[in-house]
This record gives sequence, C-alpha cells and structure tokens, in this order.
Amino acid sequence: MMSSMSWIRALNDVEQSGQAWVMATVIGTQGSSPRESSSKMIITESHSFDTIGGGQLEYAVCQKARAMLQDRASTSHVFEHFPLAAKSNQCCGGTVSVLLEYFPEPATKITVFGMGHVASTLVKVLGNMQANITWVDSRTDLVDQRQQEVLADNVKVRKYESMLDHIEQMVANEIALIMTHDHALDYQLVEALLDRKDCRFIGLIGSKTKALRFKKRLASASFSQVEIDSVCCPVGLENVTGKKPFEIAISIAGQVIQIAQTQPETGSKTRKKTSGLTWKDINNVVNHDVHV
Repeated sequence: MMSSMSWIRALNDVEQSGQAWVMATVIGTQGSSPRESSSKMIITESHSFDTIGGGQLEYAVCQKARAMLQDRASTSHVFEHFPLAAKSNQCCGGTVSVLLEYFPEPATKITVFGMGHVASTLVKVLGNMQANITWVDSRTDLVDQRQQEVLADNVKVRKYESMLDHIEQMVANEIALIMTHDHALDYQLVEALLDRKDCRFIGLIGSKTKALRFKKRLASASFSQVEIDSVCCPVGLENVTGKKPFEIAISIAGQVIQIAQTQPETGSKTRKKTSGLTWKDINNVVNHDVHV
C-alpha cells in the first residue's frame, strides 16, 4: 500500500512500530529523471511512504527493498542503477542510481504475561522503547479491554486459552516478564521458559517469600543452580521501592531498559555486522553515473 505521507513523518512511525524497513534515496541522476537527487522514500513489508518518481522505477525499487526485508538483508546497504528506458521500462531516457539502506527490526523483544494493573502501566511505559512487545493473557474480558485501549504501535495484544501456549511462539533472546493473576501459572511459565534455555531475561513479579518458594520447587524439579538464579524475583530495580502499581511498573521498566542497553548473546543465525557506508562509496556510484 502506497502512502503520500512524507518520508520524514513516516520515519518516526516505522521506528516506533518495531518493524524492519528500507530507506531508498536517489543519489545520482543523468539525463532526464522523474525526481532529483536526495529524493527519498521508506518501504516496509506492506507499505511505502513518499515517492522517488513513481512508475516502474519505483515499483522495481520497492521489489528490491522487500526482497531485502524478506531475506533479513545480509548487507546494510546496496546500490542499484536504473537506466530508465530499459531496466525500468520508462521513457525518460536518463539513468537513476538509488541507495537502499536496510534497518532491521529492534533487537529487543519483550513478552509480558498477564494484563493486571501493574502490567497495564508497564506496557504503556515500555511502548516508548524501540522494542517489539507482545502482551498476552487468557482472560477474554481483559484482552477485549486492552484491545480497546490506545497502545503504542509496537505493542501486540494476544489471547490464548493458556498463556503457556505463547512460549512456543517466542524467539531466542526475548525478555520475559511474568506478572499473571495465578501463582501456579507463574510457576508453570517459569519452568517452561527455563526449558527453552534461550531467554535473555526472565523476570517474575512477587515477594522475596514467593522467590524462595519457587527456587525450592525449581531445585526439586532438577533445574541447575545457574538456571534457578537466572530467574529474577522480585523483578525490578532494588533501589526503586514502593507498592503502588506505577511504582512497581517504573521499577521493572528501569531494569528492562538496563537489559536492553546491553548486547544480547547471539547465535550463528544472527546477521553479520557490516561496515558503515562511507562518502567514498557514494562518490564512486555518482561518478559511475556521470561516465555511463
């Protein structure tokens, strides 16, 4: 779907929504072309914003950008040359060079289990982060209520017959925050998350007494001490105290922000870091256009 919204206005929206996107910039032209150099547009998997000239040129650019999104691009940027009379099936007769820059979705992914008062306040705070947040519960009335609320674009509400069902949908290195209405369910979630062995952080709301009880049960269930100690209960910053929902939520949010600011451990499937784009790279492309 195309939108006439300017790329600069769309930039904040796509970043806040926690999705991957591609910036297309015209960096060189020769002869007649539909738009001048520095024209930009933003492309996501389902939308494009602004324009670099329309027609087959823009269609080809969007196709290339979506291929990068689909493949979770192995490189952060690519240059494409479009002779308008041939490659782009346009009659302008000139040549356009386009820089495509890939911006992956945020590395931080958070699942919040439970939709009580503390979770509701917490999700509103976390919605300001560059993160993908999934908020789950099994209670139909609460899920319906939360879906009617104004939430940040990066917050997705999900309902399950059992919140345990969501765990198989999670990905590696997620931050899991357990704050349900049921202590028995809390324990089941902790066990299931530990069984995954790939969570970035497991935080459990509760008292120190609850923490001790859970640790004893986990030990009886043959979890190692390292695994048991990896569950943070009570979750939140120790120096931010208080029992009101907003105080607890701010404490948890502070800890999550700290965790998000550290690099997660990555596996072999993580995209390799690529070197940054330099002015020399762009200059070489522009000079290529001049001599074509």
